[in-house]
Amino acid sequence: MKFKQFIISIFLYFFFNINVASSNTSTVFIDIDFILNNSILGKQILLDLEELNKKNLDRIKNKENELNIKRDEINKKKNILSKEQIEKEIVLLNENFKKYNVEKNNLLKDFKNIKKQKLDNFLKQINPLIHEYMKKNSIDIILDQRQIFIGNVNKDITEKILTIVNTKFPNNG
Repeated sequence: MKFKQFIISIFLYFFFNINVASSNTSTVFIDIDFILNNSILGKQILLDLEELNKKNLDRIKNKENELNIKRDEINKKKNILSKEQIEKEIVLLNENFKKYNVEKNNLLKDFKNIKKQKLDNFLKQINPLIHEYMKKNSIDIILDQRQIFIGNVNKDITEKILTIVNTKFPNNG
């Protein structure tokens, strides 16, 4: 009987004296998209990408318009030219449309690569600033805001990092 009481008392002692593990990990979150869209450096990158995209779209539109004009001219000449001449012009037009499609796809692929390169470069430029901020403020983990459903507003460091980025890159990087 004393042995049972002894075992029960030891069990209860350990059960009630177990410390709940408390985390000393400092976790914050950041909105990288906000920094990209609102920092001086990010705005310049987005502006450059927008201008390049507009230039590419204009180039594609002009080519497409030229090809459509040629197609209309061929349609107008159908009754005037011989069947063989019309077929030659149609074949040539189809080749030009194929070239146009290849050029269009290449422009889109090149734009995607340039966009990825510029955004990666942006992240490489701000990453050391974020690491430095982490060290100074004893932060262990920074999460992307897109991955957080809800969080304490005091844990959002976006504005602080935006200020640091604008201070470090005041004139477009």
